[in-house]
Amino acid sequence: MSAAFDGDSIYDRSAAYATLSGYVEVEALVNLRDYVGPVMNLPADVAIDRDGKLEQLKEVLDGKGAFRLRLTGSADLLVKVTHWLRQRVHVKLPGTAQVAFSLINGDVDEDNEVTLFDFGLLVAAFGSGPNDKNWNPNADLDGDEEVTLFDFGILVKNFGKIGDE
Repeated sequence: MSAAFDGDSIYDRSAAYATLSGYVEVEALVNLRDYVGPVMNLPADVAIDRDGKLEQLKEVLDGKGAFRLRLTGSADLLVKVTHWLRQRVHVKLPGTAQVAFSLINGDVDEDNEVTLFDFGLLVAAFGSGPNDKNWNPNADLDGDEEVTLFDFGILVKNFGKIGDE
């Protein structure tokens, strides 16, 4: 039985998901905080960390903000999506069939920190939409296709935060 989604939990399920080949299919649910736009087809940078050895992957979110991986053994998963900070979650196998991420928004320059550089890029794109010369899709933090004070509010709320390494 699984617990309710709280943004930080790992869902434990039966090891029945394991196959004879030794892997477990894990569904990663990615909550993109402060975002109202579509999540379908957003690219996700994923790393599998096994004792400091990283395997880098490119995944794509589905309509509910999830992607699936086949894993063997326990590992840490790191997920970063464009203007959100990277988050690390431990996956214990066998048994974990679903992992939840809740990513913090505001990283306009995609350096895994919310800083004055992000603020500068947001200022440069302020008031723009997709057809404007100063449009920067990463500055549209809330995903409503325009850079407004709502986007500034998101950046200010998360200013100074740093993603996981």
